[in-house]
Amino acid sequence: MTNYRYSLEKYKGPNQKVKCPNCGANKRFVRYVDNTTGEILNENVGRCERKESCGYHYRPREYFQHSGTRPVFKKVEPPPVLPTYFYDFTLVDKSVLNHTKTDLFRYLVKYFEEEQVKNTFQKYFVGHSTKFRNSIVFWQIDDKENVRSGKYMVYNSITGKRDKSKFFWSKIPENYQREQCFFGLHLLNKYCPSEYKIGIVESEKTALICDLFFNEKIIWLASGGMQNLNLKKFLPLENRTIILFPDLSSGNSKKSSFTYWKEFGNKVKQRYKIDLKINNYLEQISSEKQKNMQLDLADFILDEMKIYKTYEIGGC
Repeated sequence: MTNYRYSLEKYKGPNQKVKCPNCGANKRFVRYVDNTTGEILNENVGRCERKESCGYHYRPREYFQHSGTRPVFKKVEPPPVLPTYFYDFTLVDKSVLNHTKTDLFRYLVKYFEEEQVKNTFQKYFVGHSTKFRNSIVFWQIDDKENVRSGKYMVYNSITGKRDKSKFFWSKIPENYQREQCFFGLHLLNKYCPSEYKIGIVESEKTALICDLFFNEKIIWLASGGMQNLNLKKFLPLENRTIILFPDLSSGNSKKSSFTYWKEFGNKVKQRYKIDLKINNYLEQISSEKQKNMQLDLADFILDEMKIYKTYEIGGC
């Protein structure tokens, strides 16, 4: 593996990220660090996480070209490979006892039968936490039932929208690393590969809604974000049939989710024995307004459910 002199800072906490020099978004800019000294190269050299709406990425080589200076190269010792941390499953078991208290549960029972929502939450080991008020825990459990991480989030019980100011990863001890997997990956061993396809969406909430809505034999997984894909995540999915369902992107995006996932999907097919396709239904039926709102499959499902509920009570 190549050891680079400069790399983006590894995530250590929300205070590490700073204001983007291009779009001005706070705590969305990740800077490059000199791996030989541990120092920041320059405050403007880095990448904005708002890849679609901003796309700012000022690389070290561009910085040295523009500044007219040259880095002094030193031998970079490879960082130690830290073991992956796995959480005790008792944490999961405790959290799932109260998932009906979460605001996301209260929101979804407006559209689906309460018992059906309970079954889906239990199926995906969705938990409840007091970290934030009625916050939800999306546990990432791999195909060997190792608990790799817990993602704490808050949703509004009225609108179903996520409160982006409240977000927390379960802590890991020093000298360990967090190695993520697809949300819902633990379901692989419960469903026959020849009968069940894999559907991958961006958000965990969308995976739950798809599981509640569709009757097709699909195991719904979530990546946890547009850019939260890597080749290693697809290794357990070899010899499976996979369909990608990216979110919509606004017209002024530097690169749409559809394009990004299509390109990444080609890399997956080159690396693994996987039958992979990308669904373009939302791209075809969506309006410019819906694209600018960056809607996803769950938004279209719930819109259809609203019509159904209205008709059901005789108000159509």
